Amino acid sequence: MTHTTSTVQDLAPHQSGMRKVRLDGTREQAYRKSERGLWQSLEATPTERYVELPRLAVRVRVQEVGEGPAAVYLHGGPSAGATWAPLAAQLNGIRSIIVDRPGTGLSEAFPVAAANLDSFADHFLVDLLDALGLDRAHIVASSFGGFLGLRAAAIAPERIDRMVQMSCPAGVSGMTVPTFMRAAAVPVLRWLMAAMPVSERGARSMLSGIGHAASVEAGLFTPEFMTWYLSLQRDTATMRNELRMIGSFFTVRGIVHPALSLSDALLRSVRTPTFFYWGADDPFGAEDVAEQTVAALGDATLRMVPRAGHLPWLDDPADAARAVESFLLEGAPPMRIGAAQAPRKRRTVGSSV
Repeated sequence: MTHTTSTVQDLAPHQSGMRKVRLDGTREQAYRKSERGLWQSLEATPTERYVELPRLAVRVRVQEVGEGPAAVYLHGGPSAGATWAPLAAQLNGIRSIIVDRPGTGLSEAFPVAAANLDSFADHFLVDLLDALGLDRAHIVASSFGGFLGLRAAAIAPERIDRMVQMSCPAGVSGMTVPTFMRAAAVPVLRWLMAAMPVSERGARSMLSGIGHAASVEAGLFTPEFMTWYLSLQRDTATMRNELRMIGSFFTVRGIVHPALSLSDALLRSVRTPTFFYWGADDPFGAEDVAEQTVAALGDATLRMVPRAGHLPWLDDPADAARAVESFLLEGAPPMRIGAAQAPRKRRTVGSSV
Protein backbone atom coordinates (compact mmCIF):
# COMPACT_ATOMS: atom_id res chain seq x y z
CA MET A 1 0.00 0.00 0.00
CA THR A 2 1.38 3.41 -0.89
CA HIS A 3 1.76 6.26 1.57
CA THR A 4 1.63 10.00 1.21
CA THR A 5 5.02 11.70 1.10
CA SER A 6 6.78 13.07 4.15
CA THR A 7 6.87 16.56 2.65
CA VAL A 8 4.76 18.92 4.74
CA GLN A 9 2.30 20.94 2.65
CA ASP A 10 0.23 23.79 4.03
CA LEU A 11 -3.52 23.34 4.22
CA ALA A 12 -4.30 26.97 3.44
CA PRO A 13 -1.48 29.17 4.68
CA HIS A 14 -1.31 32.92 4.68
CA GLN A 15 1.17 35.35 6.17
CA SER A 16 0.80 37.21 9.45
CA GLY A 17 3.87 39.30 10.12
CA MET A 18 6.92 37.07 9.88
CA ARG A 19 5.19 33.89 11.03
CA LYS A 20 3.41 31.38 8.83
CA VAL A 21 -0.16 30.99 10.08
CA ARG A 22 -2.73 28.38 9.09
CA LEU A 23 -6.28 29.52 8.58
CA ASP A 24 -7.34 27.45 11.59
CA GLY A 25 -5.06 29.56 13.79
CA THR A 26 -2.03 27.29 13.86
CA ARG A 27 1.34 29.04 13.99
CA GLU A 28 3.11 26.07 12.54
CA GLN A 29 6.75 27.07 12.82
CA ALA A 30 6.45 28.16 16.44
CA TYR A 31 4.79 24.87 17.32
CA ARG A 32 7.36 22.83 15.41
CA LYS A 33 10.18 24.58 17.23
CA SER A 34 8.74 23.75 20.66
CA GLU A 35 8.01 20.16 19.67
CA ARG A 36 11.48 19.69 18.22
CA GLY A 37 12.94 21.00 21.47
CA LEU A 38 10.96 18.40 23.43
CA TRP A 39 12.17 15.51 21.27
CA GLN A 40 15.77 16.77 21.35
CA SER A 41 15.68 16.97 25.14
CA LEU A 42 14.73 13.27 25.11
CA GLU A 43 17.56 12.44 22.68
CA ALA A 44 15.13 11.18 20.06
CA THR A 45 14.45 12.37 16.51
CA PRO A 46 11.24 11.09 14.91
CA THR A 47 10.42 10.93 11.23
CA GLU A 48 7.22 12.56 10.00
CA ARG A 49 4.62 12.05 7.29
CA TYR A 50 1.01 12.81 6.52
CA VAL A 51 -1.56 10.18 5.58
CA GLU A 52 -5.05 10.51 4.12
CA LEU A 53 -8.11 8.92 5.74
CA PRO A 54 -10.53 8.85 2.78
CA ARG A 55 -13.74 7.86 4.59
CA LEU A 56 -13.27 10.72 7.04
CA ALA A 57 -11.94 13.03 4.31
CA VAL A 58 -9.13 14.23 6.57
CA ARG A 59 -5.33 14.22 6.51
CA VAL A 60 -3.46 13.44 9.72
CA ARG A 61 0.12 13.87 10.79
CA VAL A 62 2.11 10.86 11.99
CA GLN A 63 5.51 10.76 13.71
CA GLU A 64 7.57 7.58 14.09
CA VAL A 65 10.49 6.64 16.30
CA GLY A 66 12.12 3.29 17.00
CA GLU A 67 12.27 -0.08 15.26
CA GLY A 68 10.43 -3.34 15.88
CA PRO A 69 6.79 -4.41 16.03
CA ALA A 70 4.47 -1.50 15.25
CA ALA A 71 2.54 0.20 18.05
CA VAL A 72 0.05 2.97 17.21
CA TYR A 73 -0.47 5.61 19.92
CA LEU A 74 -3.89 7.23 20.47
CA HIS A 75 -3.88 10.29 22.72
CA GLY A 76 -6.70 11.88 24.69
CA GLY A 77 -7.77 15.48 24.79
CA PRO A 78 -7.13 18.28 24.89
CA SER A 79 -3.70 17.14 23.72
CA ALA A 80 -1.68 15.98 20.71
CA GLY A 81 0.64 13.17 19.71
CA ALA A 82 3.83 14.62 21.22
CA THR A 83 2.42 14.05 24.70
CA TRP A 84 3.69 10.49 24.14
CA ALA A 85 7.29 11.65 23.49
CA PRO A 86 8.60 11.00 27.06
CA LEU A 87 7.38 7.40 26.78
CA ALA A 88 8.25 6.65 23.16
CA ALA A 89 11.79 8.01 23.56
CA GLN A 90 12.43 5.47 26.35
CA LEU A 91 11.26 2.40 24.45
CA ASN A 92 13.53 -0.23 22.90
CA GLY A 93 12.41 -2.77 20.29
CA ILE A 94 9.13 -1.05 19.37
CA ARG A 95 8.24 1.02 16.32
CA SER A 96 6.22 3.82 17.90
CA ILE A 97 3.72 5.42 15.49
CA ILE A 98 2.30 8.57 17.02
CA VAL A 99 -0.66 10.31 15.41
CA ASP A 100 -2.05 13.79 15.95
CA ARG A 101 -5.76 13.01 16.12
CA PRO A 102 -7.84 15.13 13.69
CA GLY A 103 -8.19 18.66 15.02
CA THR A 104 -5.07 18.44 17.21
CA GLY A 105 -1.41 19.28 16.75
CA LEU A 106 -0.68 19.65 13.03
CA SER A 107 -3.43 17.39 11.68
CA GLU A 108 -6.35 18.73 9.71
CA ALA A 109 -9.47 19.56 11.66
CA PHE A 110 -12.45 17.22 11.75
CA PRO A 111 -15.63 18.16 13.65
CA VAL A 112 -15.89 15.21 16.04
CA ALA A 113 -18.98 15.49 18.25
CA ALA A 114 -21.46 13.21 19.98
CA ALA A 115 -23.66 13.25 16.87
CA ASN A 116 -21.02 11.64 14.63
CA LEU A 117 -18.93 9.83 17.22
CA ASP A 118 -20.17 6.34 16.30
CA SER A 119 -19.02 6.75 12.71
CA PHE A 120 -15.71 8.38 13.68
CA ALA A 121 -14.91 5.72 16.28
CA ASP A 122 -15.74 2.87 13.91
CA HIS A 123 -13.55 4.23 11.12
CA PHE A 124 -10.64 6.19 12.59
CA LEU A 125 -8.24 3.49 13.77
CA VAL A 126 -9.08 1.01 11.00
CA ASP A 127 -8.60 3.67 8.33
CA LEU A 128 -5.37 4.83 9.98
CA LEU A 129 -3.95 1.30 9.91
CA ASP A 130 -4.93 1.02 6.24
CA ALA A 131 -3.24 4.34 5.44
CA LEU A 132 -0.10 3.20 7.27
CA GLY A 133 -0.06 -0.07 5.33
CA LEU A 134 -0.43 -2.16 8.48
CA ASP A 135 -2.57 -5.29 8.66
CA ARG A 136 -2.16 -5.42 12.45
CA ALA A 137 -0.50 -3.40 15.18
CA HIS A 138 -0.26 -3.00 18.92
CA ILE A 139 -2.20 -0.09 20.42
CA VAL A 140 -1.11 2.25 23.23
CA ALA A 141 -4.00 4.50 24.23
CA SER A 142 -5.11 7.05 26.79
CA SER A 143 -8.43 8.66 27.77
CA PHE A 144 -10.44 9.44 24.58
CA GLY A 145 -7.80 7.47 22.69
CA GLY A 146 -8.59 4.60 25.07
CA PHE A 147 -12.25 4.83 24.05
CA LEU A 148 -11.25 4.68 20.37
CA GLY A 149 -8.93 1.73 21.00
CA LEU A 150 -11.57 -0.32 22.82
CA ARG A 151 -14.20 0.46 20.17
CA ALA A 152 -11.81 -0.68 17.44
CA ALA A 153 -10.94 -3.85 19.37
CA ALA A 154 -14.65 -4.68 19.58
CA ILE A 155 -15.42 -4.17 15.87
CA ALA A 156 -12.10 -5.12 14.23
CA PRO A 157 -10.24 -7.48 16.58
CA GLU A 158 -8.22 -8.91 13.70
CA ARG A 159 -6.40 -5.56 13.34
CA ILE A 160 -5.03 -5.35 16.90
CA ASP A 161 -2.36 -7.54 18.52
CA ARG A 162 -2.09 -6.31 22.11
CA MET A 163 -3.28 -3.11 23.74
CA VAL A 164 -1.99 -0.94 26.58
CA GLN A 165 -4.54 1.36 28.22
CA MET A 166 -3.02 4.22 30.20
CA SER A 167 -5.38 4.98 33.13
CA CYS A 168 -9.11 5.53 32.73
CA PRO A 169 -10.53 5.24 29.20
CA ALA A 170 -13.21 7.79 28.39
CA GLY A 171 -16.71 6.41 28.63
CA VAL A 172 -16.27 3.54 31.09
CA SER A 173 -18.96 3.01 33.69
CA GLY A 174 -18.32 5.02 36.85
CA MET A 175 -16.08 7.61 35.18
CA THR A 176 -15.99 11.00 36.91
CA VAL A 177 -16.09 14.09 34.68
CA PRO A 178 -13.72 16.88 35.85
CA THR A 179 -15.05 20.39 36.32
CA PHE A 180 -13.32 21.93 33.29
CA MET A 181 -14.92 19.33 31.01
CA ARG A 182 -18.35 20.03 32.48
CA ALA A 183 -17.77 23.73 31.91
CA ALA A 184 -17.02 23.02 28.23
CA ALA A 185 -20.69 22.07 27.82
CA VAL A 186 -21.62 25.76 28.25
CA PRO A 187 -20.78 27.65 25.02
CA VAL A 188 -19.78 30.92 26.69
CA LEU A 189 -17.55 29.15 29.23
CA ARG A 190 -16.03 27.07 26.45
CA TRP A 191 -15.22 30.24 24.53
CA LEU A 192 -13.70 31.84 27.60
CA MET A 193 -11.50 28.82 28.30
CA ALA A 194 -10.21 28.80 24.72
CA ALA A 195 -9.62 32.58 24.78
CA MET A 196 -7.80 32.73 28.13
CA PRO A 197 -4.14 33.82 27.96
CA VAL A 198 -1.79 30.85 28.05
CA SER A 199 0.50 30.74 31.08
CA GLU A 200 2.77 28.21 32.73
CA ARG A 201 0.88 28.64 35.98
CA GLY A 202 -2.37 27.74 34.23
CA ALA A 203 -0.75 24.76 32.50
CA ARG A 204 0.60 23.43 35.80
CA SER A 205 -2.81 23.89 37.36
CA MET A 206 -4.38 21.87 34.53
CA LEU A 207 -1.84 19.07 34.96
CA SER A 208 -2.45 19.07 38.72
CA GLY A 209 -6.19 18.88 38.06
CA ILE A 210 -5.86 15.62 36.15
CA GLY A 211 -3.91 13.89 38.90
CA HIS A 212 -0.33 15.04 38.43
CA ALA A 213 -0.04 17.36 41.43
CA ALA A 214 2.73 15.27 43.00
CA SER A 215 4.84 15.42 39.82
CA VAL A 216 4.17 19.14 39.37
CA GLU A 217 5.24 19.84 42.97
CA ALA A 218 8.33 17.67 42.55
CA GLY A 219 9.36 19.53 39.38
CA LEU A 220 9.22 16.40 37.21
CA PHE A 221 7.79 18.21 34.18
CA THR A 222 10.83 19.47 32.31
CA PRO A 223 11.11 22.98 30.85
CA GLU A 224 11.05 21.45 27.36
CA PHE A 225 7.81 19.60 28.06
CA MET A 226 6.18 22.71 29.50
CA THR A 227 7.32 24.81 26.53
CA TRP A 228 5.73 22.29 24.16
CA TYR A 229 2.56 22.07 26.25
CA LEU A 230 2.17 25.85 26.26
CA SER A 231 2.84 26.05 22.53
CA LEU A 232 0.19 23.41 21.85
CA GLN A 233 -2.36 25.66 23.53
CA ARG A 234 -1.06 28.95 22.14
CA ASP A 235 0.11 28.09 18.61
CA THR A 236 -2.42 25.49 17.42
CA ALA A 237 -6.19 25.24 17.24
CA THR A 238 -6.10 22.14 19.46
CA MET A 239 -7.73 23.69 22.52
CA ARG A 240 -10.58 25.29 20.59
CA ASN A 241 -11.31 22.11 18.62
CA GLU A 242 -11.04 19.80 21.61
CA LEU A 243 -13.20 21.91 23.92
CA ARG A 244 -15.91 21.95 21.27
CA MET A 245 -15.75 18.16 21.07
CA ILE A 246 -15.63 17.69 24.85
CA GLY A 247 -18.57 20.04 25.28
CA SER A 248 -20.74 17.74 23.17
CA PHE A 249 -19.84 14.68 25.26
CA PHE A 250 -20.89 15.87 28.74
CA THR A 251 -23.45 18.00 30.51
CA VAL A 252 -22.66 20.56 33.20
CA ARG A 253 -23.85 17.97 35.73
CA GLY A 254 -21.31 15.45 34.48
CA ILE A 255 -23.72 13.20 32.60
CA VAL A 256 -21.95 11.34 29.80
CA HIS A 257 -23.58 11.30 26.36
CA PRO A 258 -24.64 7.74 25.36
CA ALA A 259 -22.44 7.92 22.25
CA LEU A 260 -19.34 8.03 24.48
CA SER A 261 -20.46 5.14 26.67
CA LEU A 262 -18.40 1.94 26.78
CA SER A 263 -21.07 -0.49 27.89
CA ASP A 264 -20.26 -3.69 29.76
CA ALA A 265 -21.63 -5.59 26.75
CA LEU A 266 -19.13 -3.89 24.44
CA LEU A 267 -16.27 -4.49 26.88
CA ARG A 268 -17.21 -8.16 27.20
CA SER A 269 -16.90 -8.49 23.42
CA VAL A 270 -13.25 -7.34 23.46
CA ARG A 271 -10.87 -10.27 23.28
CA THR A 272 -7.67 -8.32 22.61
CA PRO A 273 -5.09 -8.94 25.38
CA THR A 274 -5.10 -5.65 27.27
CA PHE A 275 -2.89 -4.25 30.02
CA PHE A 276 -4.12 -1.32 32.13
CA TYR A 277 -1.39 0.91 33.57
CA TRP A 278 -3.66 2.98 35.79
CA GLY A 279 -2.60 6.01 37.82
CA ALA A 280 -3.79 5.76 41.42
CA ASP A 281 -4.40 9.53 41.43
CA ASP A 282 -6.45 9.58 38.23
CA PRO A 283 -9.49 11.78 38.99
CA PHE A 284 -11.45 10.25 36.10
CA GLY A 285 -11.61 6.89 37.84
CA ALA A 286 -10.29 5.43 41.10
CA GLU A 287 -9.24 1.84 41.78
CA ASP A 288 -12.82 0.57 42.00
CA VAL A 289 -13.51 1.88 38.48
CA ALA A 290 -10.27 0.29 37.27
CA GLU A 291 -11.17 -3.11 38.75
CA GLN A 292 -14.70 -2.94 37.38
CA THR A 293 -13.43 -2.08 33.89
CA VAL A 294 -10.83 -4.85 33.85
CA ALA A 295 -13.36 -7.41 35.14
CA ALA A 296 -15.67 -6.66 32.20
CA LEU A 297 -13.00 -7.45 29.61
CA GLY A 298 -12.23 -10.93 28.39
CA ASP A 299 -8.43 -10.83 28.67
CA ALA A 300 -7.15 -7.94 30.75
CA THR A 301 -4.70 -7.27 33.56
CA LEU A 302 -4.38 -4.24 35.83
CA ARG A 303 -1.54 -2.50 37.59
CA MET A 304 -2.31 0.47 39.81
CA VAL A 305 0.54 2.97 39.73
CA PRO A 306 1.06 5.04 42.91
CA ARG A 307 1.62 8.80 42.65
CA ALA A 308 0.51 8.82 39.01
CA GLY A 309 -2.37 10.63 37.34
CA HIS A 310 -4.51 10.45 34.22
CA LEU A 311 -1.43 10.39 31.94
CA PRO A 312 0.66 8.05 34.11
CA TRP A 313 3.65 7.69 31.77
CA LEU A 314 4.43 11.36 32.40
CA ASP A 315 4.94 10.69 36.12
CA ASP A 316 7.55 7.96 35.60
CA PRO A 317 8.48 7.44 31.92
CA ALA A 318 11.10 4.77 32.71
CA ASP A 319 8.68 2.58 34.65
CA ALA A 320 5.95 3.02 32.05
CA ALA A 321 8.34 2.16 29.22
CA ARG A 322 9.48 -1.00 30.96
CA ALA A 323 5.86 -2.06 31.49
CA VAL A 324 4.89 -1.33 27.88
CA GLU A 325 7.89 -3.19 26.48
CA SER A 326 7.31 -6.20 28.69
CA PHE A 327 3.64 -6.49 27.79
CA LEU A 328 3.84 -5.75 24.06
CA LEU A 329 6.99 -7.79 23.42
CA GLU A 330 6.61 -10.57 26.00
CA GLY A 331 2.97 -10.54 27.08
CA ALA A 332 3.70 -10.03 30.78
CA PRO A 333 3.90 -6.59 32.45
CA PRO A 334 6.62 -6.38 35.15
CA MET A 335 6.45 -5.20 38.70
CA ARG A 336 7.29 -1.56 39.39
CA ILE A 337 10.87 -0.62 38.60
CA GLY A 338 13.12 -0.67 41.67
CA ALA A 339 14.64 2.54 42.99
CA ALA A 340 18.11 1.01 42.87
CA GLN A 341 17.78 -0.17 39.27
CA ALA A 342 20.03 1.59 36.75
CA PRO A 343 18.33 4.23 34.59
CA ARG A 344 17.45 3.25 31.06
CA LYS A 345 19.56 4.48 28.17
CA ARG A 346 17.72 6.69 25.70
CA ARG A 347 18.32 6.21 22.01
CA THR A 348 18.18 8.62 19.10
CA VAL A 349 16.40 6.99 16.20
CA GLY A 350 15.34 8.06 12.72
CA SER A 351 15.84 11.20 10.64
CA SER A 352 14.92 14.71 11.62
CA VAL A 353 11.47 16.23 11.31
